[in-house]
Amino acid sequence: MPSNLLSLGLLSYIIGFLFLLFIRSYDKYDKEPLWRLVLFSFIGGLVAIGVSTVLYGLIHPKYNLTDAILKVGTVEEFSKLATLFILYKLIKKEFDEIVDGIIYIAAISLGFSVIENIFYALYAPHPYGVLFKRFLFATIGHISFSVYMGIAFYVHKKIHKNYLGLFWAFMIATLAHGFYDGFIFNKNLTYLFLPLYILLIIFQFRLLKVAYTYSKMKADLIFSNLNPKNRTEKISCCHCNHQESKIYDFKNARILICENCQNAIIPRKDFNKLLQFFRPKLNRKAYFKNLSFIEHPVYIDKGLTYYADKQRFNANMDDLSVWLKSENVKDLHIYNQTLEGRIFQQLGFKYLS
Repeated sequence: MPSNLLSLGLLSYIIGFLFLLFIRSYDKYDKEPLWRLVLFSFIGGLVAIGVSTVLYGLIHPKYNLTDAILKVGTVEEFSKLATLFILYKLIKKEFDEIVDGIIYIAAISLGFSVIENIFYALYAPHPYGVLFKRFLFATIGHISFSVYMGIAFYVHKKIHKNYLGLFWAFMIATLAHGFYDGFIFNKNLTYLFLPLYILLIIFQFRLLKVAYTYSKMKADLIFSNLNPKNRTEKISCCHCNHQESKIYDFKNARILICENCQNAIIPRKDFNKLLQFFRPKLNRKAYFKNLSFIEHPVYIDKGLTYYADKQRFNANMDDLSVWLKSENVKDLHIYNQTLEGRIFQQLGFKYLS
């Protein structure tokens, strides 16, 4: 057993903290304070480990696929969900956005994994190598297992009693966790581990995109929300041919406002950023691929036109704001007709429609 327990614990938490930063970067619309997430992950990890320790005192799993699902996955995912219920009062006032469900259960999963990593490293011949491997796989895996429960929990607490959604989310988390561990335990199935791991990460981020699509915290695309840059640019307005426009910024997207007609002039790359913010489920690559075949101005909707020769969009600001919101609703409707969409609906999204 290594004597430098403190350094192991610090290293494990730093690695975990970096991943927490990465997760937080996906909270686009209403970021949670970093200090709160750090504190919550620490407290949540301790509580979740405590709950799982009690349960493991009653259940003694063997290293096989069946026990990995029925015991390991069940115990550890129940511990994380139970911890979210136990600690909910600590975050109740700030728990106001659907993505918060994912962020806070990710924080619990992170804290749980960090503590678990330390225990594994303590008894390993190469502790730092173990920490690195477990960060790459176990820490990210723990978060990927649990995100479904975060969504179901948010709906349950803020929108509609969602017991069935919590059940399905718990089942998905348990199966994902169980198969993950089971493929490691069974040498004949280890070749399936990496494909499952990649699949879990893909679905984690697909779920995040769906959550962003439902989010009610998006800032409106209105003049008062634009950040002026206090400079102008000589650019021809496609609507009135005026040559001078003021430069504004909205969520890292550059928007030029014609000084004459007040229409927005948006370069294609910046329009892509607006679509990413307002229409998270849109396949933007396919959207712009379709536009690439156009060689003349194309009317998209009321007040919105794409000028292919100049690679930019012209739009009335009010009409553009309405269009972005209505198209986001259409994106959701199309997605909800797919098998994946219908499965995610059962987590509780159906109460948000």
